[in-house]
Amino acid sequence: MIGALWRGASGMLAQQLSVDSLANDLANVNTTGYKQDRVEFADLVYRPVQEGGMPVDRPQAPAAAPSLGAGVKVAAIAKDFSQGTLVNTGDPLSLAIQGEGFFAVYGPGGERFLTRDGNFHRDGDGYLVNAGGYYLDVPFTLPAGAEKITITGDGTVTATINGETWFLGEINLYNVPNPAGLEAAGDNLFRETTASGAAAAGRPGTAGLGIIRSGYLEAANVDLAATMTRMILAQRAYELNSRAVRVADEMWGLANNLRR
Repeated sequence: MIGALWRGASGMLAQQLSVDSLANDLANVNTTGYKQDRVEFADLVYRPVQEGGMPVDRPQAPAAAPSLGAGVKVAAIAKDFSQGTLVNTGDPLSLAIQGEGFFAVYGPGGERFLTRDGNFHRDGDGYLVNAGGYYLDVPFTLPAGAEKITITGDGTVTATINGETWFLGEINLYNVPNPAGLEAAGDNLFRETTASGAAAAGRPGTAGLGIIRSGYLEAANVDLAATMTRMILAQRAYELNSRAVRVADEMWGLANNLRR
């Protein structure tokens, strides 16, 4: 009965973390470039069940000893990097990645981050920055008189200056060997880790990278119906585990109240 209490408690804790993760997905349903979490569970260590007494019969071959698990734990919370819906904005500096890859941006301290959020705009110095002021990793700036900015699918950036079309530069995308190993840093940013591997720059549309869609933003890949269904399942699993704890407590109380 003590084991049942701990097993039920581990189940309640695991389902609580699952509900927290699903609630975070629902909270970010309108966050540009957000990738939903996927909670992965693992069973805990097993121990053989040893019962006293003489067996009624002796099997010829040794039978497998029965064993009981010690409960469940959350093994990992991984990001699901499946494609989100592309939403038309009409702004040529709104960029979405159709396919694999990330934009690279630099923070105030010079640290490089990866992101799928392409909501960029031009600051006062002509740099392309996101909503947090992080600079897009490009080797050019937009001149003050630049008009009709065009960004093609392969990252080529052109603009009309004084009635003439000028080539400004190219936007590269970054490929990560294991995107699930990236560390979420907040503000729609990801940080490279040993598990993710080093990001490599490449031309959009080559080496497995997607293409850039100017005038679009990638919406969150959260499926509201599926997420709400998983939320209900996690809630029911939490209730069942709490009932197992209550039953074990009642049985323990009965055992304590036995009289000779």
